[in-house]
Amino acid sequence: MKKQFLPYYISRALLSVAFAMLVAGFTWKMIALAIVLFGFFLLYLHSGWFKIDTNNAVFPLRRDSRAQLIQRKALIIAIFVGLITYFLLPFISGLWGLTAFSGSTAFALAIIAYFISQFIFLSRA
Repeated sequence: MKKQFLPYYISRALLSVAFAMLVAGFTWKMIALAIVLFGFFLLYLHSGWFKIDTNNAVFPLRRDSRAQLIQRKALIIAIFVGLITYFLLPFISGLWGLTAFSGSTAFALAIIAYFISQFIFLSRA
């Protein structure tokens, strides 16, 4: 860990803990989720996938044109996955006699698809 990124580390640790508490409450799962989220923030900073602007201590990551194109592709994939899930889940759950909330499930799968596809595209370079 570099001292010049200390404000980034502190802000992302607080953000990770706040989000984990929102999702999991104040349990042991919250601690595990916060550690995983903070690890992803560290990965993004130290991976070399983004330009680093040392003049802005809290928001040092900058996207170049390659990263913007990857973000666009990931967003298209997420929208596609979300729409397909939203429209097909009622039919699939009706076939098996299950109850499913297609809106929240589609939204969650779209978010997961966005981050997984962005991670795969960024790690290929």
